[in-house]
Amino acid sequence: MTHDPYSLTPHGTVPHLATELKGPTVARVNGVLADDPQQTVTEMGIFAADRDLAATIDAAVPGYPWVLHAQQQFLAKVIARAARKKITQFVILRAPLPSGPNQITPHTIVKTHVADPTTVMVAREEIPAAHLQLALEKARDLHGDDTRASAIPAAVHEVHGPLHQVHKPGNWSLDLGKPLCLAMVGDQSHWPGDVAALIRAYHHEVADGSMLGISALGLAAAGTEQAAALEALAEHLATTPEPQLTLRDRDEVECWFSGWHLESPGVAPISHWAGPQPADVQGPELPVWCAIATKASS
Repeated sequence: MTHDPYSLTPHGTVPHLATELKGPTVARVNGVLADDPQQTVTEMGIFAADRDLAATIDAAVPGYPWVLHAQQQFLAKVIARAARKKITQFVILRAPLPSGPNQITPHTIVKTHVADPTTVMVAREEIPAAHLQLALEKARDLHGDDTRASAIPAAVHEVHGPLHQVHKPGNWSLDLGKPLCLAMVGDQSHWPGDVAALIRAYHHEVADGSMLGISALGLAAAGTEQAAALEALAEHLATTPEPQLTLRDRDEVECWFSGWHLESPGVAPISHWAGPQPADVQGPELPVWCAIATKASS
C-alpha cells in the first residue's frame, strides 16, 4: 500500500477560481443554509446564485439545513472531546465559511476549549479558504493572537499538503510527532473514492493518540421519503462543481477504522450528538452517520 495521496482516486480536487465564480458551490450554498439568512454577510463570498440554489434546496429538502447545523454540533463535540484528551492541534477538513456577524470559524470553537491551539482549516474551495484566512487576520489585528492558525484550500484526498504545509505568520507547521484532532465532517458525502484507503493514508501520517471525527450522509430504503429527499438533494448539488453526492451505509462506515479504536457509541446517527430533527422542520430527517476514533498505539 503506497501512502502517496495522489495514488488515491483523484476525485474532489479543488475547483479553479474561475469555476467557483461561474455558479453556485456547495461550500457557499451550505454557508447560506447554515447561517441566519438575515445575518449572512455578503463580504464572506456568498453570491446571488448561491442564495438561489440554497432557497431551492431549502424548499425541496427542508431537513438539509438541520443536517448542516447538526454536523456542526457534532464537530464542536469532537473538538471538545479532543481537548479533554489534552490535544492542542486541530485539522478541520471541509471547513465552512465564517458564520454570523461575529464570523465564527472552527478555530473560534477550538479556542473555547484550548487556550493556545494550533489549527489548520482546510476548505474545499478557494473562496471560502480566502475568507477563513481573512477572518483569522481580522482576529489577529484585534487581539494580536491566533498566530498558529491558518486556512488553506485543499481536497480531502490531498493528505500531505494540509499536514505538512508551512504556514504564516511565523513559518510554523504541525508537529506530527504529537497527537492531533482530524475532523472530516461531511467530506465523505462528496468524495466518491475509497474512504477506507483515504483514512489509512491519514492514519500513516498522524501520531498515536490522534483523534478522528467523521460524518457522512447515509443511505435510505428505496421508496421512502428519505430516499426521495436524498435524490432531490443530489440533483440540486449536481449543478455545482462537486463530484456526485455519495451516500454511505453503516456497514461501510464501520469498515473505515482499521488501526483506530472506535470510541463510544461507535458509528451512531447524528441524532445521538445533536438530538432529533426539530418538530417544526418539514420533511423527513436525513440519515447521517457519525463516529469518533483514536489511533491505537503502534
